[in-house]
Amino acid sequence: MNNAVVKYTKKQVAAAEKREIRARANETDIRTLPKTRIVSSVFTREQTVRKSVPYGLLFMICIFTFAAIFITFLSVRVNEVNNEISALNTQLADIREKTAEAKADIFEKKDITLIRKSAEEMGMVRSEYLPSHYIIVESEDRITVVAEEEKETTFGFAALLSAFGDSINSFIEYMR
Repeated sequence: MNNAVVKYTKKQVAAAEKREIRARANETDIRTLPKTRIVSSVFTREQTVRKSVPYGLLFMICIFTFAAIFITFLSVRVNEVNNEISALNTQLADIREKTAEAKADIFEKKDITLIRKSAEEMGMVRSEYLPSHYIIVESEDRITVVAEEEKETTFGFAALLSAFGDSINSFIEYMR
C-alpha cells in the first residue's frame, strides 16, 4: 500500500481488485513502514461536507428562553398584585377609621342629653314650662263635595285658550 491513497468513486470496486490490494498489503514488510495504523484497504469518499443545523439544541434554547420569560412575567405580576393588595388594605383601614368616626358622630347625635344641652344653649325651653291653650271644637268635622258645573266639551281654539288661562291662574295662585 506504500502510502497510496485509493479514492472511492461511485462505482463498486470489483472483488478481485480488493483481493489484489489485500495481497500487496500483506506482502509488504511491516517493519519498513512508518509507524502507522495498518488498514487492509483505504477508501475515501469525495463529498461536500454539510454542516447540519442543530435543531434540537435551538428548540431547547427557545423553550428555556420562553420559560425564563414566563417566570419573570409571573414574578412581576405577583409583585403588582401584592402592591394592589397593600393599597386596598390601606384603603380598607381608612374606610374602617371613617366608619368608626361616623358611628361616634351618630351616637353623639342620638344622645338625648347632648340634644337638650345644645337646645338650651340656642335658647329653647322645654314644653312643660310653656303655657298650654286648648281649642275645643263642638261640631263634627264634615266634608262637602260641590259638583262643578258641567262645561261643554268643545275642542278647538276656545278650548286651548281656556286651558292656557287655567294654567296661568293656577300659577298665580301658587306664587301667592
